[in-house]
Amino acid sequence: MRIGSSKELNQETLTSLGKISAASDWRGAGETIDANLFRLKALHKLMQAAEDCDADALVDVDYREEILPRTEHPGATPLKRVCATAVAVKLKSA
Repeated sequence: MRIGSSKELNQETLTSLGKISAASDWRGAGETIDANLFRLKALHKLMQAAEDCDADALVDVDYREEILPRTEHPGATPLKRVCATAVAVKLKSA
């Protein structure tokens, strides 16, 4: 699975299969675990989703954090996760 920007893969002919997304598991917003670990988990799940749709590469991967407030219990720690999105593409050598 190749990962890059559309500029980096400009030597290839790209056929877009569509935008896909995946997310890490939810965790407590106050946890001090390295955020890069959760980015890698989201990327791994994104790569699995790309393979499921027979993609050769992911283009323009983007990450964002989602926060879920826990209003059912006042004072409860909110949850957060990392979401990754990208365009899944099929490559054809130029």
